[in-house]
Order: sequence, then structure tokens, then C-alpha cells
Amino acid sequence: MTILITRPEPDGSRLARILKKMGHESHLAPMMVIENLPNKTVDVDRVQALLVTSANGARALGQALKPRDIPVFAVGEATAEALHNEGFSNVKAAGGDVTTLAEKVKSACDPKAGKLVHIAGSHVAGDLSGLLTDAGFQCDRIVLYEAKAATSLDPKVIKEIKDGNIEAVLFYSPRTGAIFADLAKSAELVPHLASVTAFCLSRAVADKISNLKWQSVEVATEPSQENLLALLAAVSQSRQQEDKPGKPREREMSDKESGKSKVEGKTAVPSVGAEDKSSASTDPADGKASGSETAKPKSRAGLVLVALVVVFCLGLAAWPLLYPRLAPYLPAESAAIIAGQFGTQETAETPDMTAAIKGVETALKSDYATLSDRIQKLEDRPDTASGVTATDDGRISDLSSQLEAQEQKLTTVLQELSEQKEAISGIENAEPATAAPSPEVQNQIVDLKTTLLDLKTQISNLQSDLANEREEVKAQSTQISSLETALKSEIADKSKEAAENQRTLMLLAIGQLQRETRSDEPFENGLQQVSAVSGDKFADAIDKLKPIAEVGAPTMTSLQKDFTAIATDISQSARLPSEETWYGQALHRIASAVKFRRVDEMDGDDADAVVARAEQALNDNDLDQAVAEIEKLSGPAAEVASRWLEKAKTRLTVEQSIAGLLQEATATAVAAPASN
Repeated sequence: MTILITRPEPDGSRLARILKKMGHESHLAPMMVIENLPNKTVDVDRVQALLVTSANGARALGQALKPRDIPVFAVGEATAEALHNEGFSNVKAAGGDVTTLAEKVKSACDPKAGKLVHIAGSHVAGDLSGLLTDAGFQCDRIVLYEAKAATSLDPKVIKEIKDGNIEAVLFYSPRTGAIFADLAKSAELVPHLASVTAFCLSRAVADKISNLKWQSVEVATEPSQENLLALLAAVSQSRQQEDKPGKPREREMSDKESGKSKVEGKTAVPSVGAEDKSSASTDPADGKASGSETAKPKSRAGLVLVALVVVFCLGLAAWPLLYPRLAPYLPAESAAIIAGQFGTQETAETPDMTAAIKGVETALKSDYATLSDRIQKLEDRPDTASGVTATDDGRISDLSSQLEAQEQKLTTVLQELSEQKEAISGIENAEPATAAPSPEVQNQIVDLKTTLLDLKTQISNLQSDLANEREEVKAQSTQISSLETALKSEIADKSKEAAENQRTLMLLAIGQLQRETRSDEPFENGLQQVSAVSGDKFADAIDKLKPIAEVGAPTMTSLQKDFTAIATDISQSARLPSEETWYGQALHRIASAVKFRRVDEMDGDDADAVVARAEQALNDNDLDQAVAEIEKLSGPAAEVASRWLEKAKTRLTVEQSIAGLLQEATATAVAAPASN
């Protein structure tokens, strides 16, 4: 992929080197020029910490301040790395934006411990000083550098964009995006950006270029260079798969081209007008269109009015029956007013058991309402991969335990109510103790029995309500079990997706290493990239390649050429006589003057046959077989071939190690998650 880099120097060149290692071609088009202001110093007297919001600020601070032990807060990891490169030892990194930096400073610093100093440029993004001042801190700003905006685009860059050679543009800051948007309009590049993808570090950056027509705008999940480059690698790989015939198109089209959004998935909803047109048909009997028009429904206002009157009358007639059950849930003032019209006053003879049962009922309903509220909050919680943790599983288990305890509590209360009901029945059926009660006593007994009958009815209703609530609790328990299963399934899917992403990065790194080893140049950069993304299982293969990576390995072409040059010498040295005697030395000199070897005989263990088989294996690019043949030589022939054999083994080690890495990375593949 050919990428346009808008970062200022020296960050732009560093990014270009990284993209080159990833296999991308890049063009530099810095939107700003950074100039450190001369004769600037930073006074850290009574300063508890410095705040740096860019890598340019870190480099400017390194020139303006000599002490390196003062606490420094960086806006993100890239700025923190720049501060470490300048020698600052006490550096803490935030999440990548001004808001997270302010929160980190608030949690780590004390407003009474001293003032804060914001190291900034001539232009700042966000109100860091305002956020900290509102929290009670004293925050000063010192400008150490100036970021001058570019006034035009390089003509070469304009030509590359118009020719369609630029496939992507990287944006790291809102100001960079705004400058590019203005320059692109001035250079009349807007129509040519429809085939270009914009990769933005954050949503704030994307907003600055949203007025341009891009093929798509990709935003990193977190404002860091690692996440942005990972997004670039994923999109690049997806497009490579789309370009291959027979492969499914998995990448979504942009909103402007397909009418779909990332939230809607792969199916666009047709408009109402289109739906009406598609539903219209022609009746062959009369030739008129049918289905395109529907009769308007008649007004039902009269029926609704009659229904409301009927419902009101039924409610008024049933109120005396409903009031006893609704009274416990009404506010005290409302219950007193309604009781004066429809209710009844409790007599002094009402037993205390009614109040006790009402108390139990109120407590149970309160417990159940609390439990239902907690279940509802759990179900309404956003289902994201980052929120699914072991803590959530523990909370689900605790909630299930509480549900079981609630069921046991309901069972116990039902049993107690049943016992009370039996006791009341015994009191109700008991005969008066006196043989001839007075009329007043008889009236009291009648009132008491009436009250007991009412209480019995209330208990029966309460039992029915508790039974219904118990069924609801069981249903909630089933829902929680289903939710727990769904959460575990989501965790498993995310684990598989993470493993697949790791494997993809490993394959990309191995591919880069393989390209670097095709020449005889050192390949330390490719090996470091493989080491950065690999696990312990690749350590043996990487350790074998480390000493070779520093100097490089000879190519197959050079090995073939070198072997052709020494093949005759190997055969000749095997047949020369010994030089131990004077006549042997004479014969050796005479034989050395005439060099020849047999190339038509490949059978046998003599030097000519071994050399011929090795030469044939090299012509077939079978370096492993050629090395095996040369290792069969001994004596002077082996000495002549020893240096070539060492080079060949070096190349063979590189080839075998890379093949092992590819095989191991492919073997660890997992099934890709199903696309939504």
C-alpha cells in the first residue's frame, strides 16, 4: 500500500521507516514545520510536575531544561518514549488525549504541593490548563516551539494523488487534518480522494477531514500509534483478500458508496418509495394496478369514547373489591383521603397478626424489587468485549446465589403463613368458654370472626401473590443462566479473535523477514520485528538466526556460482598423489598442471561422482541434498570444499528456520469468528 505521511519531521521519517518494515511505500508531506524558540528556559522552582502533550514538546523540553529527575506527565506512550529518549527518568503516560492526562494528574498530584507547568507549542489542542484549574491546581503554560503550517502541497504529492497512486493518508492530530483539508481544496484534489482511505488517530482528528469525500475514514480504537498501525495492517490485509478471485468480500463499503453503515451491517434498508414500487402489481383481469394504494381506515373516536366510559364504570363498581389490596401500596395521605370515601376504619379489635403479615409482605416485596432492579441493570449493561471480566462472572454467581436464598425465604414464609392460617382456623372454630355469653360479648365474637375471615382472605391472596412472585423469580434465574452462557460464549469468541490477530501479525512479520533474507545483506530489522510479535515457542528458531542476521547469508545464486568455480579443484585434489616424498612432490606438481573431472558418472562414492551429484542438486535448487553430498567427502577434497560448505550451511540454516517459523505460525491458526 502506498501511504501519504502528514507528520512533521523528524517523526515523519521515523514513521516512514516503520511503514517500510511493514511492507508499505510512503511519501512525506508534512503539514507543519517545527521550530524550537531560541533562548527558552524552564524554571522548575516550586513546580511539582511538568505536563507534555506532544513529542515535539518533549524534544523542546530536552533543550530548555537540564534537570532530568523532575516528574513529567506525558499525554501518551509516543510522547513518553520521546521524553525517555531525552533522558527524563520519572515519566508517566496517560491514555492519549488531554482528558485522560488531566484525570491522571488529578489522581497523582496534590493542588497544595506546588504548581504545574504545561510545555506546549504555539498552538494547543484542548484546554488542559482549564481542566486542571477547575480542579484547584495552578497550571502555567510555557511555549517552547512553534508549529508553522504548510502553505502548499508538494507538486510531486499532488501528481501522485491525481494519478491514483496514493492509497491512504495518515493523520495524527486535528490541526494536521485541518491543514490538509484546506490545502487539498486549494489544489483541487477533492475529487481524487474518493479512492483514498484516511486513517485517523482519534475521532477528533476524523472530524477535521469529514468535509472531504474519502473512500472510507478509519479511526483507531485508542489514540496511540500502535493501534493506528494495527488498524492499517488489518485494512491492508482485508483488501489483499478482496483482490484475490474466489475470496469472499468481508470488508464493508463506505456509507456514501453502498448506503450502509457499520452499525447496520451488510444489509441496507430500502426506502419507503422503493418498497411501494416493488410491491405494486398488475391485475391481468382488468389491467389496473393493485397493491399500490390502500383504503384509509375510518375514524374510531366514537368506539374509543364508549370503551373509556365502560372501563370507568367497571372500575368504579369494582373499587370496593380492589381497595383492600391496593391500600398497602398507596401513600399515607392518599390512603387517608380514599378511605374516607370508599374504605373502612379498622376497629380496635383487629388482631396484631394483620400488621405482622403486612410487614412480612412489605419486606418481601421490597427484597424482590431490589433484586429485580439489580437483574434489570445487569441485563441493560452494554455487552462489550472490554467489559466482560472475571468480576462479571463473580457478580452473576453471587446474584444466582441470592436468587436461591430468596426462593428459600419465600418457601419459609409460605410455611409460616400456612401455620398461622391453621391457628386462625382453630380460633375461628373454637366454642365460647362461657355457657351464656352476654350480648356485648357475642357482638365482639361476631366482629372478631368477621375480622378473622377478612384476614383469612388476605392470607389466601398473599399466598397466591407469593406463588406468582416465586415463578417470576424462577424465570429471572433462567434469564440469568442464559446471560451467563452468552457472556462465556462472547469471551471465547473474543479469545479466538485475539489469537487470530496475533497469528496474522506473526505471518506478516515472517513475510517481511523472508523478503530481507533473499539477499546477502544483514536482516536484523526483520528478525527484531518477528521477535516483537512472537512468543516463547519461536525462541529457538530466532536464536539460530541472530548471529547470521548481523552479517547476512549468501544467496543461492552465489553458492551455485562458487561451487562451479571449485568443483574441478575438489575432484582434482582427490586424485593427486601424496607430497611426502621427493618423487611424490614431483608427481603432484605434474598432475596439478592438468585439471579435469568426470561429469557423466554420478554413481559411486568417488569425488567425481559426489561432485556431480552435488552440482545436479544445486541446479535443482536442492541445497539440503547438495550439502549432504559434499559432507561425504574426506581428505584434501573435503578441505577444498570446506569453506563453500560453511556458507551453504549458513544459507540452509536461514531457509530451514524461516520454514519452521511459517509452519509453527500456521499450525497455531484458529477459526476466524463469524462475521455479523
